[in-house]
Amino acid sequence: MTTPTRLDHQALKAGASVTLMLAVPPTLIARFVLDTQNNSSGWAPFLTLIAVAGFVIGAGVAAQQQTRLTPLLHGVTASTGSFLVVQAALVLAKLLLRSDIRFGRMLTSLTVSLVASVVGSLLGMFVANQTPQKQ
Repeated sequence: MTTPTRLDHQALKAGASVTLMLAVPPTLIARFVLDTQNNSSGWAPFLTLIAVAGFVIGAGVAAQQQTRLTPLLHGVTASTGSFLVVQAALVLAKLLLRSDIRFGRMLTSLTVSLVASVVGSLLGMFVANQTPQKQ
């Protein structure tokens, strides 16, 4: 006997995949390439905006595709969950490399990803309500 769950795993996979595909590459470029350079170029804010857009779109995909009537839960879980997994991997890598771990920056990034996830979830809810329902 299987127990019912509040989470639609297909929607979570879809949202997390989109988030990882769109948000992780600019984040890694910003962290490992631009953080090591001393010049201040305009690339860091641009890459941050791309990453935030990835969180919004990933959360929107999860919220729009879910079938459990909990779009906000699905969007935030997929998008912010992806952020937490990537951050855990980055912290582990920095520990192994004996590099500085900036917890203040991580907390700020978490806050930004949470806000982006909520915005994306709300957009996904809007899109889901605009699409005609299949009978």
